[in-house]
Amino acid sequence: MATQPKPPCPEAQLVKLYSELRARYFTTPQGVAVLPAAEHVRIEWSSRMTASAGLCYPARRLIRLSTHYHARHPDEIEATLLHEMIHLVVPGHGPEFYRWMERIRALGGRVERYCRERPLPKRGVRWTYTCRSCGRIYPYTRRLAHGGRRHYCRRCGPVDGRLWEKRV
Repeated sequence: MATQPKPPCPEAQLVKLYSELRARYFTTPQGVAVLPAAEHVRIEWSSRMTASAGLCYPARRLIRLSTHYHARHPDEIEATLLHEMIHLVVPGHGPEFYRWMERIRALGGRVERYCRERPLPKRGVRWTYTCRSCGRIYPYTRRLAHGGRRHYCRRCGPVDGRLWEKRV
C-alpha cells in the first residue's frame, strides 16, 4: 500500500491560485469572467487519485488534485489546475479544449494535455480469467464486473470462450 503524502500546499492556497488564474486567463476583453468565482467551486486534494494528476466534475463544480502526483511535482500545480479549470468550461479534450489551451499559452500560461507520469505505478495482476475452451489467460488488475461471466475469449467467441475467474 502506498503511503499517504502530505499535500504540497493548503487548500486555501489552491483557492487563491484559482482566483488569480481565473482573473488572468478566464475573462473576456470586456472583463466578464467565464468561470464561477472561487467561493462557488470546491478545490481539494485527493490521496485516492493514483492514475491522474487532476479531475474536474463540472456539474458539481469540483476540482480534485492528486497528492501523490503533486508531492513529487509541486511545480505542476498551476498547470494541472489550469487544465481542470478549462474542463469547467469545456467537457472532454476536443477541439474547443485545445483552443482554450492555445489561448492560455498565448497569454503566457503553461497548460498541458497530459501529466509527466502516472501518480503511482500500476498495481500488479490481481485477477486472471482463463478461457474454458483454449486455456488462454487474460490478466487484470481489477476484477471484471459479474465475475467475468459477461466476457469471453477473443479467439473462441461468446459461445465456446466462457471465462473462468481466479484471484491471484
